[in-house]
Amino acid sequence: MIKQPEWGTQNVNKYFYESEARRIADLNEIFGEVGLTADEERILIWLAGWDEYTIENVLSAIRKSMAAEAKRLEAARP
Repeated sequence: MIKQPEWGTQNVNKYFYESEARRIADLNEIFGEVGLTADEERILIWLAGWDEYTIENVLSAIRKSMAAEAKRLEAARP
């Protein structure tokens, strides 16, 4: 699960911090149960600092990839 840094540990305003929290929640819909390394979590927090449009497109691509992998695995079953 991606954990947002504590308020005040980043040089950001309250609006940015609240927006970042929403985007982290969106990322956690996919990564919430995944064991992430510290570097992976750091990069995803960095990504959450981008605008909502960027996050929506990244999440869309990840979901498509997950669906394609599930379809591939299903087709490979005997």
